[in-house]
Amino acid sequence: MKWLIVIVLSILSILFLEKGIELWTVIKHVDGDGIGISFMGMSISERVLIESIPGYALGFTIASLIPILVAINLALRMKPKKKMDTTNI
Repeated sequence: MKWLIVIVLSILSILFLEKGIELWTVIKHVDGDGIGISFMGMSISERVLIESIPGYALGFTIASLIPILVAINLALRMKPKKKMDTTNI
């Protein structure tokens, strides 16, 4: 069950990072005043001005760190527990 959580958090982190990179690359290619931003099918904002796009890109990029750090923490804590040797007591 814990590995499933690690996998889901890792995928979520990749999606956040992908969106952040997409926004960093689209800044120079915006037609008009701005763009609409959506994430995983949900509309974040209908119209984001060109000046505000780097803030959104940075937010998505930083937001990708949180789930991956949690996933790494869970993965490192899932080491198999050793049985205590009670024969030498």
